[in-house]
Parts: sequence; C-alpha cells; structure tokens
Amino acid sequence: MQRSFSYQNIVSRLFLVALFVLYISLSSMYLLMPPLLAVLFFLYHDALNKHDLFALVTVAVMMLVFEAEKGFWFGSTIVFFTVLSHYLLPKTEQAIRCHVCMRAIFVGLAYPGYWMFMWFVNQVLLLSPPAIDWHMGLYMIIEFLIISVFA
Repeated sequence: MQRSFSYQNIVSRLFLVALFVLYISLSSMYLLMPPLLAVLFFLYHDALNKHDLFALVTVAVMMLVFEAEKGFWFGSTIVFFTVLSHYLLPKTEQAIRCHVCMRAIFVGLAYPGYWMFMWFVNQVLLLSPPAIDWHMGLYMIIEFLIISVFA
C-alpha cells in the first residue's frame, strides 16, 4: 500500500525559497551571479495571472528576501511589479503576441524599470540615488536566457 503525500507542493516551494535564500546570499558575494530580479518578476506575473495565492506568497517572500539582501526599500519590488502587472503588461500583451519579445520586455522592465522606480522614490525622499554599473547588462542577458529556456 502506498501513502499519498498531500503536501508535496508546499514542501517543494519551501525548498525553493531556501535555495533562493542561499543563492541570493552567494550572488551578493560573487557579482557575476545575477540576483534573478527578472525571474522573480516573471514568476510574480505568472502567479497573478493564474490566481495562485500560494505561488504569489512564495514569490513575494522571495522578493522581500531580495530587497533585504540588496538593501532596497521594504515592499518596493511588490509595489513596482504589481503596478506593472495591472496597468502596463495587459495592454502590452494584447499588442505583442511574440513570447520571446514579451520575455525580453519582462527583463527590460525588471532591471532598468526597477532602477528608475527606485531612483524616482529616492529623489522624492531626498536620498542618494541607487548605483548602476555594467553588471546590469550582464544580468539582463543571463536572465533573458533563463526565462526564455525555462518558461
């Protein structure tokens, strides 16, 4: 007689969060490892479209870990990605039917868009703007390839 394990989804997602915490810690030490911001954006948008609450909470926890590790404002990725997912991406998806093009748009909105959002918020609050360097281009290329292959 075989037992049915009913919590496989929960255990696999918690394992994924634990791996992400380990990976994001390593990416802070080794600058050539991308922080997976575009991948998180893609997963967040996918969870919103599928109305999957558990996946949405899992990705939100990952985004909060990303913010804490990189020193960004608490909840800024959730606010930014929610605004993009509700206002900009539905019209973009109606106009563009190319899946590879949409994945490139996800990466383009995630990195430069999030940097501009953080720059704007920091300017409003009279804080120093976030730094930008050449690694962002490398991160965009790597994450575009990750999203294109696995999604």
